[in-house]
Amino acid sequence: MRDKSILTDIDSLTMSQRLRFLFEQIRGYELLGSREHPADFNLVRAEYINTRVRFLALLFSVLTPLWIPVDYFILPESDFGMMVIARMLFSLSLLALWVKASYVFSLGHARFRLVVLMVMPALFHLSTQFILGNHLDDERLASYTFLPFLIIAIHCVFPLTLKEGCLLAFFTIFTLSLDEVVQHQVFTLTSLNNLWLLAVIMGIAIWAQLSQLHMQLKLFEQATTDALTGLLTRRSFMTQAESELSRAERYNRTLSIALIDLDHFKAVNDTFGHQGGDKVLISFAKQLKDALRTTDIIGRYGGEEFIIVLPETPVEEARKVIQRVLDTCRETVISHDNKEIRFTASAGLGEVLVDVQSSIHYVDQALYKAKEDGRDRIVLAAGERELLAE
Repeated sequence: MRDKSILTDIDSLTMSQRLRFLFEQIRGYELLGSREHPADFNLVRAEYINTRVRFLALLFSVLTPLWIPVDYFILPESDFGMMVIARMLFSLSLLALWVKASYVFSLGHARFRLVVLMVMPALFHLSTQFILGNHLDDERLASYTFLPFLIIAIHCVFPLTLKEGCLLAFFTIFTLSLDEVVQHQVFTLTSLNNLWLLAVIMGIAIWAQLSQLHMQLKLFEQATTDALTGLLTRRSFMTQAESELSRAERYNRTLSIALIDLDHFKAVNDTFGHQGGDKVLISFAKQLKDALRTTDIIGRYGGEEFIIVLPETPVEEARKVIQRVLDTCRETVISHDNKEIRFTASAGLGEVLVDVQSSIHYVDQALYKAKEDGRDRIVLAAGERELLAE
C-alpha cells in the first residue's frame, strides 16, 4: 500500500509540480538524451542498434533486386533499365553497410550507421520518383509510393532517446521531401496530406522508440545494480573496472582501488534486526555516492563489503577521500525503532596494477590487516605504508 503521507504531499502540489514529480518518478530525463546513461549501457545499446541496422541492411539488399521481375511487367520499357540500375546500386550500398557495420566501437558509430540506413532508402525513393516521373499517376504504380511509409515504420524497431528520434525523423522526412522541394510542390494539398500522414506515423514510431528504451533501461538497471543500495553488482563492477583499467593503461594514468567493510555488521543485524542492518547499508551507500565523483566506480562486493575504483587518482589522494568516508560513518547516527545505530568501517587501499582481480586480492589482505589492527582505519596494500585513522 502506498504511503498516505506521499499521497497527501502529491495532492498539495500544483499541476506543474505534479507533472514534474511524475516526470522524475518515471526518470524521464533518461528518455530525453543519453547524457545520464551509464557508459556500459551506451555500449550495449550501440551493439543492439548496430545488430538491427545490419539485419535490415542485409534484408533489403536481398529483397530489393527481387522486385526487378515485377518492374519488367509493370514499368514502361524506357524506364525499366534505369530502375534496374537504381535497384542494384541501392542493393550494393546496403550490402556494403552490412559488411562495414560488422563491428561497433561506440554509440556514435551506431547512430551514424542508423542515419545512413534511413537516408539510403529515402534517396532510392527519390530516384524512383524521378525515373517514373509522370507515370506515377498510373494506378499500377501505386506500390512505388509506399516506400516512405515503410521507411518511417522501420524507425519503431530502434530504442532511441527523444532527441535521437526527433533528429532521425527530421533527416528522414527532409530527404523524402527533396523531390517535392525541387519541383516546388511542398505546399500543395497532396504534399501536405502526405507530410501530415508521415508525421503521424513518425509520432507513433518515436513513442515506440521511447518505450523500447525505457524497458531496456529498466532491465539493464535490474541486471547491473544492487536492489537494496542502488550500487553496481559485483559482476557489473568487474566489467566496468576492467574497462577503466584498459583506459588507464592506454593513457598511462593512475587507478586506485579500495575495499571497505562495515565493522561488526553481524552484531548490528543481531541487535537491530535485518531491517536495521538494511538501513545501515542504504545509509552507507548514500554516503559513498555523496563523497565520490560520478566518474568513480562503486559496487557492492558482497554482504557488508563495498568496492571502489577511483580513476586518475593517486593512492595518497584516494586515501584522503576514503578517510572522509570513514569519518562520516563514525559521525552518522541512524534511527530505528526509537533506537540509535552507530557504525564504523575499515578499508584496504591500493593501486590497480596488473589486473583488477589481483589488485582486489591485495587490498583484501590490507582490509584484513585493518580489522586485525583494531578496525575503523585504512591500511594500504602490501608494499605501501599503513595509514591509520585518527
